[in-house]
Amino acid sequence: MIEFESKAALEQALAQAITTALKDAIAAKGEATLLLSGGSTPSGVYALLSQMELPWQQVTVGLVDERFVGPTSPYSNFKLIGETLLQNKAKAATLVPMVSNESDYEENLRQIEDTYRIFTDTDVCLLGMGPDGHTASIFPNDPASAAANLNSACLLSNTNAPATPTQRITCNGPLLRRSKHLFLMITGTQKKEILEQSEQLQLPIAAFKSALTETYYTTAS
Repeated sequence: MIEFESKAALEQALAQAITTALKDAIAAKGEATLLLSGGSTPSGVYALLSQMELPWQQVTVGLVDERFVGPTSPYSNFKLIGETLLQNKAKAATLVPMVSNESDYEENLRQIEDTYRIFTDTDVCLLGMGPDGHTASIFPNDPASAAANLNSACLLSNTNAPATPTQRITCNGPLLRRSKHLFLMITGTQKKEILEQSEQLQLPIAAFKSALTETYYTTAS
């Protein structure tokens, strides 16, 4: 775990680490894949990334998870990442939605399973963690989430969140843990304590700790 004195310092370092990893992937194979989490915590990182010098047209961006809502909904991670990352120099990147069929939750999952095969071996993935120890849309006390954390037969699952909107789509645990560079960003002492106790409490994030490339942490929330 790397600890920073401020959230601004963390954001700068994490944006640089992601940029370096993407550049390495592009140099090696001519393209790169990037999976990103939603929420307000990483939005500053995305704004910094949007200014980075990269051949963004060779970067395909996907979502770690999503709420089953349309692309204009204030709850949409697709909307958030479009408004924070796909700006400035990163406008040329491709952002792949997780909702293509707003009227049918199950059919949407089938469609997106196929679309998200491009992220089978993701180059860079950024995770967050909630105060309940969830990551992506893999929640405690949800049987669908427990299955998603272990399911290697499929890439994605529909899960149930404890807060509205309850219908979620998530990349499965094995897919996320296969990422070449797997970063976790957390802020605040409460989340650090939850992360440290996650195995004992059997929280979803515990399954990811050994796969993490690095955890970026600051006490400032």
